[in-house]
This record gives sequence, C-alpha cells and structure tokens, in this order.
Amino acid sequence: MNSVKNGKIEGMGMIRIKKIVGALIVLFVIIVNLNKSYGIYEKEILFISSYSPEFISFKDQVKGIKDTLGDEFNLQVQYMNAKSFSDKVDESDFYNLLKYSIASYKNLEGILIGDDDALEFYLKYKEDLFKDIPASFFGIYDKKNIERALKYKNVAGVREVESLDQIIELIRKHHKNVENIVFIDNDNRVKNEFEASEDKALKYSNLNFEWIITNDIVSDEFVHELKKVEENSAIISLYPIHFKDVKWLGYDDINKGIKNYTNQIPIYACLSYGITEGVIGGKVINHYNQSKSATEMLLKIINEETTKQLYIGDDSINDYIFDYETLKEYNIKKWDLPKGSIILNNPNDIIYKYPDIVISLIFLFVGLICIIITLICYIRYKIRYEKKLLKAKYAAEETNRLKAHFVSNISHELKTPITVIMSVIQLVQVKNNECKNNHNIEIINSNCQRLLRLINNIIDIEKFDNHKLKLDLENINIVNLIEDIISSINPYAKSKNLRIIFDTNDEDIVMALDCAKIERVLLNLLSNAIKFSYVDGIIYVNVNKKEENVIISIRDFGIGMSEKYLDKIFDRFIQVDNTMTRKNEGSGIGLSIVKSFVSLHNGSISVKSKENEGSEFVINLPINLIEDKELFLYDSEVLDFNIKTELSDIYM
Repeated sequence: MNSVKNGKIEGMGMIRIKKIVGALIVLFVIIVNLNKSYGIYEKEILFISSYSPEFISFKDQVKGIKDTLGDEFNLQVQYMNAKSFSDKVDESDFYNLLKYSIASYKNLEGILIGDDDALEFYLKYKEDLFKDIPASFFGIYDKKNIERALKYKNVAGVREVESLDQIIELIRKHHKNVENIVFIDNDNRVKNEFEASEDKALKYSNLNFEWIITNDIVSDEFVHELKKVEENSAIISLYPIHFKDVKWLGYDDINKGIKNYTNQIPIYACLSYGITEGVIGGKVINHYNQSKSATEMLLKIINEETTKQLYIGDDSINDYIFDYETLKEYNIKKWDLPKGSIILNNPNDIIYKYPDIVISLIFLFVGLICIIITLICYIRYKIRYEKKLLKAKYAAEETNRLKAHFVSNISHELKTPITVIMSVIQLVQVKNNECKNNHNIEIINSNCQRLLRLINNIIDIEKFDNHKLKLDLENINIVNLIEDIISSINPYAKSKNLRIIFDTNDEDIVMALDCAKIERVLLNLLSNAIKFSYVDGIIYVNVNKKEENVIISIRDFGIGMSEKYLDKIFDRFIQVDNTMTRKNEGSGIGLSIVKSFVSLHNGSISVKSKENEGSEFVINLPINLIEDKELFLYDSEVLDFNIKTELSDIYM
C-alpha cells in the first residue's frame, strides 16, 4: 500500500514539474516574440549613404542590403547628401548627427558604407566614431581610399569597376564594321585609367578610341559632337549626366538623346540604368549585387566565419543586361549573348515563365470575342430605343438644373440662421468672459464656420456655372496680402509643429485683384498644406514676378498624391482616395472653387505631387492695374474672420 501511495505522490510530483517546465517554455517564447516585436536587444546595422534617398542607385543598394540581412538585423540609414555639401559646416553637422545616432544605438554590430564620399568620411573619423566596429564598403572607385580601408582587419568591401574590355569584345563580335569607339563620360576619371593600361595599344590595335567629356561642354555642343560621330563607330555610354549648363540628367533621357542624334550607331552602357530607348546593353554595374556582396562580407566578419581579407576588386559581380527590342534592331540573337544574360522587355519570357497565365489570356481573348458579338447585338437592339433614351436624357438634365437651383436657394436660406447663431455666440462671449474659453461654445462656433464655408462654396459654384460670379477688382499689393495671411495662419501651422517659410524677390507687386477671392484661393491651398503635412514639417510659399505675371508657389512635404489623381483634383466633389487624406474632412469642392477664382483672373493653376514626398501648387496671374484707383487697404478684421472660416476644419 505504501509503495502504491508513494508511486502516486511521485507521479503527481512529475506532473507538477512538467507543468512548471511547460509554463517556463511558454513564457520564454512570449519574451522572445516580444523582443522581436518591439526591437528589444535587436542587432543593428548602420548604412552610411553618400547621397540621398532620391539618388538613382539608393533603392537598389538598400534592397540588396535588406535581402541579405533578413529579419535578424534592424537597418539604420544616415544620408550624407554629399552632392549638396558646401563647406566644413555641413560635414560638421553630419559628424554630430552620426555621433549622436551611434551613441543611441543599443547594439550596433556593423557599418555599411555606400560610395566614395561616405568612405572618405569613414576613414577620416574612424578612430573617433567607429573604432573597432566591423565595416564593409561598396560603390567605391578611389583605389587609394580602398587600400587605406583594407589595412584594417575588420573592414571588407567591393570596388565599383566598369567592364570596358567585355563591352568592347561585344562590339567586336556583333558589329564587324566598327572601327571607332566613342566613350561618353562625365569626366576624365575612367579615361585616365583606361589609357593608362599598358596592353591597350596592342590589344585594340585595330580600333580608334575617342572621348566626349560632358562636363567640359554645354548641351548644344554635346549635340554637335554626337552629329559628328562617324557611321563605322560604336558608342559606350558611361556617366554622361552633367553638362556646363545642365547639372543633372537621368540616364533614360540622356541615352534617348544619344540615340536620336546618332541614328543607327550601336550604343552600349556600363550601368544597369537607362538600358532602353535604343541602348543595346552590355556588362553593366549592378548596385544591387554590390550592396548584397558587401553585406554578405560584413556578416561573415560579424559572425567570425573567416579570418581572410574579404574584397572584390574586379567586375565579377557585374551583370550582362540587354534590351530585347534593340537586340532585334541590330539582329543580335539571344544564343549569341554571354551565358546568364538578362534580357529586358522580352515578351517570350512571359510565355515560358507563366504558361498558365498565357492559356488563361487565350481563353480570355476568345471570351472577349464572344462579348463583342453580344455587344453588337445589344447595340442594334439599343438603337431601337434611342429616341426614348434621348427624351430621358433631356428630362434628367432638366431635373439636374432644377436640383442645382434648389440647392442654391437652400444654401441661401441656410446661411441666414447660421450667421444669426454665430452672432449670438459672439454676443455671449463678449458679455460673459467665461464663455470665451468654453470648449463647447468653440465647437459650435467652429462648426458654424465650417457650414458657412461649405454654403459659400456651393453658392459660388452655382454663380460660376450661371456666369453670375463677378470680380470686384482693386489695386492690391499682393506681397503684403500674402505676408498678412501667413502671419495670421501661423497659429494653425504651429498646432501641428509646422513652419511656414515665405520668400519673395519683390517687396511690392501691385496688381488688380479681387481681394476676397484671392484670399480664399490662398487660404484653401495653405489649409490643405497644413492638413496634409507631416508633423514638424515645412511649408514654402514663394512669390516672384516674371515678366508681366506673378508666380505664387505653395509647396509642402507631406503625404502627397499619386500621379493618377493629378488630372482630377480640380474636378468637383473629387477627393484623393488615400487613407491619410480621409482623416481630414472636406467636401471635395475647395480646389474646384480655387480653379474657378483663378480662371476669373485670367490666370492658371497647376500641381506637382508625389506620394509621401509632398505637393506643390503653382498659380500664374497676369499683372494688370486699374487706372485712377488708389492702393486698396483691406480690413484685417475681415481677413481674420475669413481665415477662421476657411481653416475651420483644422483643430488647434
């Protein structure tokens, strides 16, 4: 009996132990997941980019890094913006920023260095900022800096090397008539290294080499040089993006221009960008491959997987990339290309990669034919009832006209009681000081102003449609007007920690305007800029006189808009379908009113915008004056009321 009893007790004890162990395992898993979710003790990698996120190679570089790091590391990025560095102050600011950032990182495991400026900065401040932190570089051309960096045992990297020999061999193979090769480059860097090669003269004895250096000429001279290129030539486009009169051109644009002015002359490239518009391709520098290889090296150093010096100094990670249409143009066959070549815009790839999709498309095509036949039958049927449909259309138009007239009348009727309510609120606030700070009173007043704004917009739309909207022109100093408006709306901007920066080249620009309508135009655009800007952002307002016109620009760096919406935003009742924008209330008629008011002044308005980068509205107004009229001085109290009305949907 005792043994049985003891066995039961021991069994119960084992069950309890298992439960405790199980609970500990579950707790451990929860803690690990929390650490991953909230970044506790997460390993960090710092990427120092020489340029900015807008630089052409940046996205490929970051993708290569992230694809290699995976989820184990948290990538931190700091941008030097070296292209905009003007003096030691800029470098000092970046130094302080980096010093602060590094100090804030909890577990910095390594550093990735992108392009020459960043490596030069790293070497200059290594002992001060980076000490023994492992590092790996890519996109570097300067051999001297590479040699300096590789003296440190925990530094690896990849040199950016152009595959000129391989490209020349492609030209030799596919263009037997070519005797001249014209290199087009930004400066003499590649030229000097190429000409310094001892075996060049022997290796290419049957070829003549010419160089067009774009930094030394203006764009018109460049076109002249292109027209001089002989028919028995081939072109290698290197980095032709800077001219004396143009500081930056995209590779697609420059390569398209080269093609236009050289006709049938074959064009090859050394970069993976711009292999379109008549460019055949070549063995090109791939920034994705570079950053991926450099990141792999860094991980090996961090994980202590090797004691060897890790370095790629040749073009082994460059890719053969070609354009399908241009290959066809020069009758270059796919099987004549180097093994592993990537062919862009190849329609056959879709057939081989996605046979199921192709079959589905065939069935879809057959289905569309059936639909077309059905539609033809339907149209024939529909024609029989065309007269009835026209009558219905005319009836609908008449209904819409009556509806618009009804809305206009209702708007006028609603305006009176709202104005009375606002007047009563003001009277209560004046007589009772405690009401001035009463939140409920403020809410009522604010919403009355919003309703008044909406009603005014509806009335103005109806007047504009019926050609009843007239201008009350006065000679106004538009610079002073804009300054006063900005000064008055600053509290609304500060409520979101925004700064409005106003700049003009002219202190006095007097012109004939309808002050009230221009006020509403500017207030509407500034209201949108405030609503759709990120916190702690900047809004730029610029006024410049250009010949007989005034150009007003309002630019923010907020959520922006997709290009597909830009043609529609001035239409009535249109709001961008964006989660961020829907957080802000609106009727969708504000910008329509803005365009109408600007048109009444014989002006124009345009917009440029990119998602998550911001928007810029540009107003162009002709300068006219009313003779024998003095300068109009607007009422500041009226301006204040208008601002409160137009910005009533911004809560401070």
